[in-house]
Amino acid sequence: MDERSFSTNLEYYKSFYYVVKYGTITAAADCLCLTQPTVTSAIQKLEEQLGCTLFLRTKRGMTLTAEGKILWDRVEPACQLLLSAERELAAAQKLDGGNLSIASTEMSFRTYVLPAMERFTRDHPNVKVRFRNAPLSDKILDMIRNGEIDLAILHAPFQAGEHLQTRLIGTIEECFVAGPKYAFLADAPRPVPELLQYPFVSVPEGSSTKQYVSGIFQRYGLDYEPEMEVTTSELVIQAVKHNLGLAMLPWQRIRKDVDRGELFRIDIGGPPMERKAYLITHGEIPLGPAARAFVDQYLPAPPEREEKAAPKG
Repeated sequence: MDERSFSTNLEYYKSFYYVVKYGTITAAADCLCLTQPTVTSAIQKLEEQLGCTLFLRTKRGMTLTAEGKILWDRVEPACQLLLSAERELAAAQKLDGGNLSIASTEMSFRTYVLPAMERFTRDHPNVKVRFRNAPLSDKILDMIRNGEIDLAILHAPFQAGEHLQTRLIGTIEECFVAGPKYAFLADAPRPVPELLQYPFVSVPEGSSTKQYVSGIFQRYGLDYEPEMEVTTSELVIQAVKHNLGLAMLPWQRIRKDVDRGELFRIDIGGPPMERKAYLITHGEIPLGPAARAFVDQYLPAPPEREEKAAPKG
């Protein structure tokens, strides 16, 4: 059966569904905004195509035959699914429903996703939000490529590759920090190579943060090989506070710890070290209404001179 005949049959099934639901040709025609002869013709053609009689015509209305009941057992749930999908789509267009799926690393989640999600869920409580966290950027990028999520927010560096679109949404300042044991390093500016004389704590290999710090030392021809790797930045903070090594952390995250004297910021001279954050979407999969609203209304607007190229590692 080709696509044209299948499409026509769907109209016949639609008439069949409403005739059964309302019991008469007249009521079905009124519901469908069709004439009675049009609905009658649709039922007759469906019976011809299926090679059986679906209704017994009586003065009291239309009654299903045994064959008609077999067909109804399949058509009724199918039509209910279609009607349900139409209702969900209508609700999504009004943001009275729908779904939104986001992924990010821990730092991006704290900096951008959490504040935006708090406001979004307050304004649109009926949208179902699903968040996925992964420590490695490559894993999150694969989720977008596979259509598992609507969008992601990541800090550079990462390799977006083809099919993915990136939009700059902001920057964070990174800094080297130490615990009380190494507080003397905060007394005066320190050259970057000097810092490798001390142990380091880092998040895992493959994370954008690890790549970023490695890139800083590579500028000086040095290899970054931290003595300790932990799974989250929170564990990095705790390890540094317990004097297990130095680390690089977002200034916004550890500012209060520095003010309390629990951590010590190490000045390396020169301009601030900044990392750019990007919104990432699939260039060939349009965003749904909920995701589009989240991007347009709740994330920072792109800078006037937005970067066009995807960030590289």
